[in-house]
Amino acid sequence: MLLAGWSGVAVLLVCAVCFFWLRQLMMRRLGGCTGDTAGALLELLELAVLLTLALL
Repeated sequence: MLLAGWSGVAVLLVCAVCFFWLRQLMMRRLGGCTGDTAGALLELLELAVLLTLALL
């Protein structure tokens, strides 16, 4: 995070918000977290990182 500067801080915050929101959504809708949903969550977090860095 220190190497990336403020961009790294922004990415960390966006990913944290996305992670907690998506995990709550999966827990509420599916009643839990499976391997498939965990994999999908990781892919969506990767997309969030790339989009955040592209917008900065």
